[in-house]
Amino acid sequence: MAETFGFCTRLGATGDIKQRVWENDFGDGYAQSGGTGINTKSQEWSHQAVGSLDVGQELRLMRDFLDRHEGWRSFLWTPPGGTQGRYKVNGYKLDPQGAEMFKISFTMKQVFTPY
Repeated sequence: MAETFGFCTRLGATGDIKQRVWENDFGDGYAQSGGTGINTKSQEWSHQAVGSLDVGQELRLMRDFLDRHEGWRSFLWTPPGGTQGRYKVNGYKLDPQGAEMFKISFTMKQVFTPY
């Protein structure tokens, strides 16, 4: 069973909703287009969070969650205003902020798996 990402990230997370389509332009103003595959819409969400990496702290737990999934294992997450789906995070950026505080930045990419 997949784990669920339930951590709070900063307000201002941004989503990029993509549509997968094909298009054939005939050059005379006429074009044909359509969707590709059975999952024509996918999402990517950029996140940031700030906190301490001390044991038991929220930011440490979030980083450990991402490390545990190793960039290739999917997990469950519900985007703002959306429905729960499967997502992956392949790497993250960790920036020291001073006073033992860090900022983590990462992008969640929606993936599809058969059930």
